[in-house]
Amino acid sequence: MDEALIQRTLDALERLMRMFQLERILFLVSAFASFILLLYAGYRLFSTGDVKTADMAIILGATGISTASSSRIAYFLNKAFNLIDFLVRKLSETGGRA
Repeated sequence: MDEALIQRTLDALERLMRMFQLERILFLVSAFASFILLLYAGYRLFSTGDVKTADMAIILGATGISTASSSRIAYFLNKAFNLIDFLVRKLSETGGRA
């Protein structure tokens, strides 16, 4: 019964991760792009030696995109694991019968 419960839980987690795969990839790409923008802004700041409005806009925009992307990825993973937690609790209450 324990092995069946574990297998059901892992199967549900795999299905859930496949459902959110496109969103996770999209947010990971945007996080990577914001990291590249931060590197570019850092290069511009150190190469010119002065701070311009455009550089600050790039930095603030990139950090905002990075924060939003990271929070959405964490949100999807949190939802996935909450669903798995619910499934495990429900199956353990019913003795493994769904």
